[in-house]
Amino acid sequence: MSVPDQGRSTADDALAGFLEDPCMTSVLLSVADVCLVTDFGGEVLAASAKQGSTLEQDAADWIGKSLAHGLDAASVQKLERRLADISADGAGGAVRWAELTHLQGDSDAIPVRYAMHPMRAQSHILMLGQDQRPTIEMQQLLLNAQIALERDHEAQREIDTRYRLLMDFSNDAIALVSIGSGLIVDINHNAAAIMGRARADLIERPFAECFLDQTREGLTAALEAPQPAGSDVLMDITVKASGRVVQLVGKLFRASGEQLVIVRLTDPERGSVGDERLVSNLRQLFNHGSDAIVFADRDGSILAASETFLNLTDTPSAASVRGRSLSEFLARGVVDLRVLLDNARRAGQLRMYATKLNTDFGAQVGVEVSATWLDDKFDPVLALVIRNASSAANLRTDTGGQDSNMQGVVELVGSSTLKDIVSETTDVIEKICIDTALELTRNNRVAAAEMLGLSRQSLYVKLRKFDLISKDEN
Repeated sequence: MSVPDQGRSTADDALAGFLEDPCMTSVLLSVADVCLVTDFGGEVLAASAKQGSTLEQDAADWIGKSLAHGLDAASVQKLERRLADISADGAGGAVRWAELTHLQGDSDAIPVRYAMHPMRAQSHILMLGQDQRPTIEMQQLLLNAQIALERDHEAQREIDTRYRLLMDFSNDAIALVSIGSGLIVDINHNAAAIMGRARADLIERPFAECFLDQTREGLTAALEAPQPAGSDVLMDITVKASGRVVQLVGKLFRASGEQLVIVRLTDPERGSVGDERLVSNLRQLFNHGSDAIVFADRDGSILAASETFLNLTDTPSAASVRGRSLSEFLARGVVDLRVLLDNARRAGQLRMYATKLNTDFGAQVGVEVSATWLDDKFDPVLALVIRNASSAANLRTDTGGQDSNMQGVVELVGSSTLKDIVSETTDVIEKICIDTALELTRNNRVAAAEMLGLSRQSLYVKLRKFDLISKDEN
């Protein structure tokens, strides 16, 4: 005796009539959201939907109607192609798949993916449909999660880029050191330059190894120790690579559960890079000062030139002078450059050196040059302050001895012939020029001879002639 199934509907019974097995109907409805039986023209002969599904009422209304009646235009074309393919396959036709969109009302659309099984014995098609809305919702959630992950990744990259730019463009020498391991987590190029090694070689290396007479435990303890109130310097420490004594300042912080210390290194010989007021004032003096300022390397190649220097030499831009030799702008070329370099390197500075500057248009400007040798151990620099001395008021020289010589020439008028006066004048001018060259070169005979265009032997002859040997030897 069979027990009637109280949960089965009339639609299920109609579907079971085509499948000839009520159990099969239950199985199919348990795995599919909607089951349809159509003929090869697309007319719905039987339809049943899973209980509680939004398609349950619609499936009952499809019976006796063409399935295309409730589809959108694109789905109608898909259905017609699949029905034509199944009709052409013959008895051994394979399962066909179709994603159709059912319309509910004016705005709702339900996407359903159908597996179309041809039932050749009955000239019918069994369509098992799966509602795609849960899948679409899951895909949307995954897509939103992916978008959020990418946004977080981009934000992290932006933060990392800002951090990297801050490290590279900071004037301070900064390193990040792990307290637990004592290793350098990160370091900028300024700090690597102080330590005399490439940045890549210092990453993940022990911080204590970069300094003399330091151990990991001792240096770590010093970094962890509280900083004295009112003190900016934690300790003085000697760099192993260069022997420089640098000042070290540290500040503890914690990130991602790891204790780190940010360390700032300051070279006292170069001054404190943290003095922003001084740096700002020097930068404004360089850019807007009334006197030209030029920095050159040990060979005399220009590293930087102020706007005033560009105006003096009629040069269009700072980039056009960077890398050029100072000798190109000095009237006596290499001779002037050698006098400036040699005297500044030997004495540390040279004051009031009178010469002329060549402009880019072939003119010359009288100037007074003061040179200072910035004797860095690795990269020495020649600093020049150049003052425009082209006006008569600024052309002040020590002419006491020259005035007496010229007065003697004037007194010859009336007592000597013009030929004798000219000869005497020539001797006076030669003596003045030689005396000036020796003064400018600080009694450097080789440089004075080059400046005057004489050989060294000719200069010695004239020194004896004008009794300047004793002065040259002082």
